[in-house]
Order: sequence, then structure tokens, then C-alpha cells
Amino acid sequence: MTTAQNRTEACPIEELMDMLGGRWKVFILWELIQSPRRSSDLRRSIPPITQKVFTEQIRDLEDSGLVKRTIYPAVPPRVEYEATELGQSLREILKNMCHWSSENMEKVRNFRRTRQRELADKNS
Repeated sequence: MTTAQNRTEACPIEELMDMLGGRWKVFILWELIQSPRRSSDLRRSIPPITQKVFTEQIRDLEDSGLVKRTIYPAVPPRVEYEATELGQSLREILKNMCHWSSENMEKVRNFRRTRQRELADKNS
């Protein structure tokens, strides 16, 4: 019997997508690959994100070993995040994704517009 866990373990791409899935994880990781950031600065660099979602997504990245959190004893406490060596190892993958998007998104948008027109014509 194939369970969700077995299926994920059998497919490395699915496992990676589970790890990086979520609207903001890639953005957070990319910012931290560039340089360590204080919590508030990092959150401000991704303006539409709520504190709740930011906390959930960054904790997921921590749990996966991609991000490290350091708490400095100060008043108020200062928290800094940085990409771990494992997180840094995704730099080229993320750069390639960005490059692919820059090269192909206009084609994708055109395809989507054409597809929507075709569906609208078909449903008329």
C-alpha cells in the first residue's frame, strides 16, 4: 500500500516542493541567502506577509534545516535569521528558477490569455 509518506519519499521533487511550498518560503530563503537578516528587516522585505504567516513559514524553513535562528540576549531580544549551508546550497536552483521565469513568463501569460479566450468562446 502506498501512503502519502511513501510517495513523498519516493519522489525527491515532491519532497522539495513540500519543503519550499508556501507562498513566501522561497522569497524568505532567497533574502537570507543574500545575507543574514534581523526578523523585522526580513519581514519588511516581503511587505504583504502577515506576522502569523511569516512566523509559520520561517519556522517550517527552520524545521527543514534551511534557516537558522539566533536569539541575541538584549532588551528587547534581537532575533536574526540566516540561511544554513543546506539553505545556501539552493542558491543556484533559485537563480535558475528566476532566470527561467524572466525568460518564459511572457509566453506563459500569452498562453493563459489564449486559453481563457478559447474557454470563454467554447462556453458561449
